[in-house]
Amino acid sequence: MAEKTTVFVTKANENAPAFAIRSDTDEQVFIPHAAAEAAQLQVGDELVCVLKANDQPDKAPWFSVAFRRIDD
Repeated sequence: MAEKTTVFVTKANENAPAFAIRSDTDEQVFIPHAAAEAAQLQVGDELVCVLKANDQPDKAPWFSVAFRRIDD
């Protein structure tokens, strides 16, 4: 089942997926490279994400299905 929550980007490098942390549980979120690159994510960005349980939970328990940046 999908969940919607706020996350903060903790890792965003070129040519790699991004990672974030959930604000409600402090669990790690995987953000696919193509989506992170298209949005030009940077460390510290605040996002609202739609999450699902990750198929590879050893990397991160959550997978970002969709997100939008929260503007200051």
